[in-house]
Amino acid sequence: KALTGVFNPKPQETYIGRSLLFIAIGLLQSSLICLGDLFYLNIQCQHPVYFLFAGWFTSIVYVSIIYALTVSFGDIGKAVCVVLLVMQVAGSGGTFPIEVAPVYPLLPFTHSMNAMRECIAGFYSTVYWKELGTLALFLIPALLLGLLLRKPVIRLNDAFTEKLESTKLI
Repeated sequence: KALTGVFNPKPQETYIGRSLLFIAIGLLQSSLICLGDLFYLNIQCQHPVYFLFAGWFTSIVYVSIIYALTVSFGDIGKAVCVVLLVMQVAGSGGTFPIEVAPVYPLLPFTHSMNAMRECIAGFYSTVYWKELGTLALFLIPALLLGLLLRKPVIRLNDAFTEKLESTKLI
């Protein structure tokens, strides 16, 4: 009777269990990148420990967003993730000045870059913590979608796919 929960986990438990695997992989990747920046590229960083922490936290947020979208929306969620990636590179100062992109405060990449810049150039007031706090706000909709809204969204996607298939367009 004590092992019943192990063999019949709740949907939230499977979601968290699987996301922990992806988060662990993301943490390994961000560690490799940040440590490579520090020791291979030898960037001048005023606060290397905070730089590493910003990389880890950024990874957790991004993995949570990607996993929630992918699990909830399937292939459409994967496409949305690609669109978000392209938007973030263009809209957060990756390709042109950030001031000409009106969506930059709404993109998580902007806040990650600002937090990492603080670590590299030195802290100014509480900008580092404010940027990480803003980045943490992106976790709320990802967790809400993944833990609470996933089942209804999957049912809606299935109904939409069934209707689409009945039209014989696909």
